[in-house]
Amino acid sequence: MDISIHQPQYLPWISYFTKIEHSDLFIFLDSVDFQKNGLQNRSQIKTQQGREWLTVPVQQRLGQKINEVEIASGSQWRRKHWEKIQHSYRKANSFKTFEKEISTIFSREWLELSELNIYCIDLILELLEINTPIIKSSQMKASGHSSDLVLNLCKEAGASRYISGIGGKNYLKVGDFEDAGIEIIYHAPDLPEPYPQTFPQVDFFSDLSVIDILFNCGATWRDHIPRKVRSIEN
Repeated sequence: MDISIHQPQYLPWISYFTKIEHSDLFIFLDSVDFQKNGLQNRSQIKTQQGREWLTVPVQQRLGQKINEVEIASGSQWRRKHWEKIQHSYRKANSFKTFEKEISTIFSREWLELSELNIYCIDLILELLEINTPIIKSSQMKASGHSSDLVLNLCKEAGASRYISGIGGKNYLKVGDFEDAGIEIIYHAPDLPEPYPQTFPQVDFFSDLSVIDILFNCGATWRDHIPRKVRSIEN
C-alpha cells in the first residue's frame, strides 16, 4: 500500500492533489505544530498584477497543533477572498462550471483552520475526480516526532511504500523505514506544463493554488500534469 502524509493546507497547489492521487491512502497530518507564515493558512492566486496571497487570519499560540488553531473572528476574510477570486477568474474557461461549488467555501462561518482546510481539500478532490481514501493523524494512535511519527503512522496504516516530498531526504531516517519493510519514494512536485491562464500578459505561474488550474482547465487539468511518480535514489 502506497501512503502519503501532509499537513492540511488552505487551497494548496495542484501537486498536493496529484500526490494524493498517486497514493492508496492519504493521511492529514493535523496533529503536529502549526507553522507560522507557512502554507497552512494561505495560498497564492494569479491577478492582473501577478501573484497575490490569500491569507486566513488565525489566533495562534506557540506550540499549538494545527487542529487546535482557531480562525480570528471579526475579519472579513471570506468576503475578501471570494471577491478576489471572482475578479481574477470570472473570465476563465471553467469558472462557471465550478463557481457554485467553490463559493460554498466562503458562504459559511469557520471556527477552526483545520476544519476549513480539510473541507476545501475534500471538495476539490471531488471536483478533480480523485477518490483516494483519507484519514486524520489525530484519529490514529501513532506518536513520536518528525521521522519517527511518519514511520509510526505508516506502520499503523499498513504501508509498504511511503511517498515523500523531496524535502524528506533532509529528515527521514531511511534505515528505520528499511527495518520496518517500508520503501521510501521521493516524489518531486508534479508542476504543470503551461496552460491557458487568465491575464496572459503576466508571466505563467506553475505553483499557484489548485483553483487556478481548476478554473482555467476544468476537466482537462490532467492533460497538463506529468503522470509519472518520479523517484530519487536514497
